[in-house]
Amino acid sequence: MHLLRKLRHTGILFAAGAILTGCTINIGGETTGAAPESVVPESSTELTDENTDLAAAAGDGIEVEPVIPPLGEFDRSDPDYVQYKPCLEIPDDFLEKAGLRGKEMMEGVGEVDGICTFAADPEHGEAIFKLQGSRHDFATHLRVSGEVTWDATSFGAPILIHRDEYLADSACQAVVETLGGTFSVTFQSFEYGNEKYQFDPCVEAQKKLKTVLELDGKHEN
Repeated sequence: MHLLRKLRHTGILFAAGAILTGCTINIGGETTGAAPESVVPESSTELTDENTDLAAAAGDGIEVEPVIPPLGEFDRSDPDYVQYKPCLEIPDDFLEKAGLRGKEMMEGVGEVDGICTFAADPEHGEAIFKLQGSRHDFATHLRVSGEVTWDATSFGAPILIHRDEYLADSACQAVVETLGGTFSVTFQSFEYGNEKYQFDPCVEAQKKLKTVLELDGKHEN
């Protein structure tokens, strides 16, 4: 079955699915109520100004314009707020450099919120990456059931990692806040019951998010 069709038939997944349908569920696992102070940047504006100067295409040394809004908290009530729609705004050549090829827009919400999927590399078996923009902040993500852990970019911007409660071994989402709303990368495997499957979905989601941020000058290895 086509991977995009499979995604639609999984009953959708993880945090973003519950948030977008308006569900509020108690948190499971070891979840904290906010990003740890150790990973929250003192000034998002200062960090992102520095990051802009670092933006370069990986491996070729050619500077590129950032395609992701500055990282930091956002205010939907601000008259200048515009929701970021990654799959409508990130160029395909940028995505290819990040190892995301064969973009397929999610039906309905794809054009509205800029949500798209990509087949993962062959070593992952049947699996996908999903890119998504959202108007929901970290606090909203924390109200979705599942296990939440935290990491940070090399510049100190917090990364929320949400492991799906019902698909803990196969679906996970890595999220950052930007001035245009949250931007997330989800990894989901369809290798159900495969005991030899060794990939942790949270590791894969987080790695891919950091790859995209690094290409955009917002993270360094």
